[in-house]
Amino acid sequence: MQDAWDFVTEDGARLRDVVEQVSEDATPLPAWISEKLELHEVAKNHAVRDSRLNQTFAYQIISGSRHASRDKLVQLAFGMRLDVHEACELLERGGVNPLSPTCRRDVVIAYCLHRSYDISTCDDYLWGLREQTVLPGGASRHDLADG
Repeated sequence: MQDAWDFVTEDGARLRDVVEQVSEDATPLPAWISEKLELHEVAKNHAVRDSRLNQTFAYQIISGSRHASRDKLVQLAFGMRLDVHEACELLERGGVNPLSPTCRRDVVIAYCLHRSYDISTCDDYLWGLREQTVLPGGASRHDLADG
């Protein structure tokens, strides 16, 4: 992880040179979501359905008219069939922390995203490992901790 900061900590690094090494993608969240839906060939209504978000709220997130919590954006990531890196970018663009490889719950979420599991399966794994589920209510789940 420290290697990611080498360009900043390099002896003699000038701020202007360091900052110029960082590309800035100013694509607004709604446009970014549209690009990813098209890339993954996922219809907007399918992403909304598969996210298990309230339909109205999901469309408001997608249009940029509402901000969402981290868990709601995680739900949307599953609905959009994003990979781990894209999900992290969605979270960052949504103004929340990306998934962290040092957080057990985030590791389970990343594991499920990587394997293209749906949000319910992810919640089953989270429940089985006694981690907070993503979907509200954490309905009764069977133990998948050994799977």
